[in-house]
Amino acid sequence: MTSPRHRVALVGCGRIAHVHCGYLRQNPFADCVGASDLNPDTREAFAARWQLPTFADVDELIAATAPDTIHIVTPPATHAPLAIELLGRGMHVLVEKPMALSVAEADSMLEAARKSGKHLTVDHNRWFDPVVQRARGLVDGGALGTLVGVEVFQGAAIGEGDGAAMQDGHWSTQLPGGALYDSAPHPVYLLYGFIGAVSDLKVTAQKDDKGEVQELRAIADGERALGALTISLRTRPFMNRIVVYGSAMTAEVNLNNMTLVTRQTRKVPKLVGKVLPNLEEAVQLVRATVSNGIEFALGRQRYYPGMGAHFRTLYEHLSRGEPPPVSGADGRAVLALLHEIWEQAGVATTPENRLVAYA
Repeated sequence: MTSPRHRVALVGCGRIAHVHCGYLRQNPFADCVGASDLNPDTREAFAARWQLPTFADVDELIAATAPDTIHIVTPPATHAPLAIELLGRGMHVLVEKPMALSVAEADSMLEAARKSGKHLTVDHNRWFDPVVQRARGLVDGGALGTLVGVEVFQGAAIGEGDGAAMQDGHWSTQLPGGALYDSAPHPVYLLYGFIGAVSDLKVTAQKDDKGEVQELRAIADGERALGALTISLRTRPFMNRIVVYGSAMTAEVNLNNMTLVTRQTRKVPKLVGKVLPNLEEAVQLVRATVSNGIEFALGRQRYYPGMGAHFRTLYEHLSRGEPPPVSGADGRAVLALLHEIWEQAGVATTPENRLVAYA
């Protein structure tokens, strides 16, 4: 027997809600049935694009569409209260990152899920990007040998006019550490995913002559390997990269270009060994570039590809009565790691939307 498709409603009709709905439209295990938002213009735009009912009130949304799962795609300050309420009303809940604004909020969300018997999950979408899944496969399948270390690097452009998120008064400017808090969960959950639970962490932050943090670096002792995390406001061009070091092979993931390059030692004459690695890497990059171009041209690959893969896996699991691929406990662990990084760096939020360290 085929399990019924999950009825999914969105709380929030902003930019990321459109991405969620687009991937739900392609999902063989779920349907997007409606959405709610307090802003009438945002609701109208969503309804017009997707031809779905929208509501100002969450109660009206639930009464009209009878969802079994809710995606919370509202600002982070609303995640905990909404998730706790909706779990208590008997629905599975997916929240966008960051999961919450504090570990205490995350704990309350987990307790609400335990009491309700429903699942709570977090959208760690880059963990499901195709190139990251390939790197995960190399680790899990043993091709890299013993996992030695992992480096995650994320560039950031805080305060340089990156659309609405950089406007004065935008909700992201009120987050702990400013707008960077909204993007920082990505590199943190990627590091956590590869190295596992962290037992020891050391963080340093470099400031300019105004006391503003420009570089933040962390070294983490994970249960599977050592890890390094860098968030940089100064590097140009902006890089988003993962390097996974193994005893037999190294894999480098470029999340901007969606490419993966592997490197390994070849038993060849020394002169050949100076040239062969460059040729191998060039072939890999050309092949990936051509493949990505074809996929985009045919409409088979879109922005946020990991989100689509995540949702497919999530609803396939739920249809089989299995837990989600990202548990609420995973979300809580990532949030705790993020807050420990923030604490050691001495990061504070300022009205000017700058990442500043306490003197």
